[in-house]
Amino acid sequence: MMKVRVMLPEGEQIFRDYIHNLKVNPLYTRPDLNVDYFSQEFSPEVLIDETKHFNSRMDLAEYLQNCFNSTGVKREHILPINGMWTWLAYIWFDQLAPIKNSDTKERKLGEDARYICSSNYSDYYRHLIAGPYRIYSLHNPENLQIFLYDPVHNLSDYNEQFSSRQFLISHRNIVEAFQKLYFDPQARQPKQGSQSRKKPGYIRRFVKILQQFELTYDIYTMPADRILDLLPPEFDGWK
Repeated sequence: MMKVRVMLPEGEQIFRDYIHNLKVNPLYTRPDLNVDYFSQEFSPEVLIDETKHFNSRMDLAEYLQNCFNSTGVKREHILPINGMWTWLAYIWFDQLAPIKNSDTKERKLGEDARYICSSNYSDYYRHLIAGPYRIYSLHNPENLQIFLYDPVHNLSDYNEQFSSRQFLISHRNIVEAFQKLYFDPQARQPKQGSQSRKKPGYIRRFVKILQQFELTYDIYTMPADRILDLLPPEFDGWK
């Protein structure tokens, strides 16, 4: 177990350089950023298991929720602390950027925003730790499977299209409607074809229709089932 820390600007830059260097040299030496010049201890003290393996984004978010709750830390206090989310990404980096070639040690690396937490909301939701925690700590976990079912290193189109829009992801009824429409609880994965542009009523159409509904209905207060009832016939196949 180790104490949660907050990455300082000096540490963030070294971490960023490390990520960039890995793209050129997969064997580049990992820097030690758990020293006071690069990071500082978070207060109050919160302990995490740096060796813990997460089976999914849901697993990760639930674990962090329990860690913070056990010490009385509130979500509104920690969400803006970008350095803490960056440090957590540094600690669990091997899971967030797993090796995809055992011979060359080449990793599955994404954009910096997945590891370096940004204050810019258009990037914040992409962070592979802050993003899952933010929505998990706000909603009923049963309605979040479509966003958090996948591996911790993956950022699906469901997140790109939905989590990136605050007016959607912040409302529990809309999240519930999205989950009911596109997630298969028996298969424990999104319904096949729900991301395909060739399918009527696919996920991007749902977002567009809600934006149209917003002009006529108070969609933010109506029950999820009522939202589903309002959808045009192109969505019948998903119900």
